[in-house]
Amino acid sequence: MLGACGNSGGTSSATTAPHTAATSASTVYRWGVVGNKGALSQLQLQTPTAIAGIHGRVVQIATSNSDGYARTSSGAVYGWGVNSYGELGDGQLTPYETKAFKVEFPAGVTITSLANPMPFDGALAIDSTGHAWGWGLNGADDLCLSGLVEKQPQQLPLSDVTLATGARTHALIDSHGTVYSCGSGDAGELGNGSTAPASTPAPVVGLPSGVRVTALTSSWEGSGALLSNGDYYNWGYNAAGQLGNGSTTNSALPVKVNLPDPVAEVFQGGSGPKNGQTVAILQNRGVWTWGNNDRGQLGIGSRTDSQVPVQVHLPKNVVFVSVSSGGYATYAIDRTGRLWAWGDNRSGQLGTGSGTAFTTLPIKVGLHLTQVSSTAQNVAGF
Repeated sequence: MLGACGNSGGTSSATTAPHTAATSASTVYRWGVVGNKGALSQLQLQTPTAIAGIHGRVVQIATSNSDGYARTSSGAVYGWGVNSYGELGDGQLTPYETKAFKVEFPAGVTITSLANPMPFDGALAIDSTGHAWGWGLNGADDLCLSGLVEKQPQQLPLSDVTLATGARTHALIDSHGTVYSCGSGDAGELGNGSTAPASTPAPVVGLPSGVRVTALTSSWEGSGALLSNGDYYNWGYNAAGQLGNGSTTNSALPVKVNLPDPVAEVFQGGSGPKNGQTVAILQNRGVWTWGNNDRGQLGIGSRTDSQVPVQVHLPKNVVFVSVSSGGYATYAIDRTGRLWAWGDNRSGQLGTGSGTAFTTLPIKVGLHLTQVSSTAQNVAGF
């Protein structure tokens, strides 16, 4: 396992009162680069580097384009990265932070789940009472809140929430067994049959009735829902075949992806109109992917897009048990805990420290992890 590389430095020059950092570190790593108005080169890392400031045992991580978040076993949440729109949820606005700081929820709130991926320049979390909380930028109403910038977590107008995910332009939330969406609907990513925006939660239309949704995933103008029977539906942007249905036409209604076996885990990647791909682990342990492949992020040995699912070229005797995908790169953890990555490396997001611009097949990063999360060119793991 890769040893801790240390903290990359102190906090940025703050424009408000300084933060109070937590004192005990956990082995959480970040690499790649973050940014909301272009990449912040000061935060670019070519290899996984340990984050300071997290107190407690980490049980989940999640990323946005500009930040990383960690949830501990006690229900606390810590964040690091850009804070110009209140993404760290501590009531302050600062350019960025390289240490982790505790998100300030109201007294008595215990967080049991983080949205993964997180909304653009924002965050969503679910508490132990089934309420969802959002903070950061709400520019497209993608936090389902009323304010433009929420510097501290605000409760969303939904109850009995079990799942949440977000991306640039929108969010998806499962409440009382119904999937709701809010934000921009330009490419049909709200899944309600319309391309109009929704400032308040609108129900997704067209998912099978009577079948429970077990996971939600999202990307730039893209959405997906995994059902308890292993069926996977996606909707929204489709310029490179992101919907896996053999076309390049957007869909404002859920489309079932035809795969050779039920899906066990699925993750959408994509950070803009020039990328967008999905990777899925099937119950037979096969790994399939579809969509944009400009930088080799499909892991099929070429850079040819695919409008239908194709099988990832797995290394010999390697079984992947968890997957994630960012803007132009994809990640997997095998059953021994080894991290693998493929796709673009122009921002160091493969974490190998090499000058290789991209790879079209999975390569070992040199790190053992429990979970990995990526959004755009930002990557985190523990």
